[in-house]
Amino acid sequence: MNFEKLLYWLLVLISVATLISGVVQIFAPGFILGMISAEITPATRQCFATIGMFMALFGGMLLHGLLTQQMLTPVFFWAGLQKIGAFVAVAIGVMNHVFSPMALAIAGFDLLSGILVFIYMRLAATANTTPLTAVERSLT
Repeated sequence: MNFEKLLYWLLVLISVATLISGVVQIFAPGFILGMISAEITPATRQCFATIGMFMALFGGMLLHGLLTQQMLTPVFFWAGLQKIGAFVAVAIGVMNHVFSPMALAIAGFDLLSGILVFIYMRLAATANTTPLTAVERSLT
């Protein structure tokens, strides 16, 4: 399996995981807050549920962008920024003792995901083709 194909499938998995974890965060924000040792109040539950909604939307957008046969550069650009932004926001929360250091493991996954999105976007632009076509070409 070549790198572009592997990267494509990794991003599909990441986008599905982002979508699902966002939905879980919408409906069970207290569970996630407890995992990262954050204060659980009605306000934090509401804020985390709202963040979950945006995670679900960005995960769905990235998945949609991967499955389409058009190179939707803005989709990948904003999805990559969302992942890197999530890392920065959580890291700040850990530095301010809002979240436990365990939250950095989750944030590290977001940082890596964001980097992979930008690598994929760059590979597709270099190949001067759509992401799906680049993957299909790698199958031959």
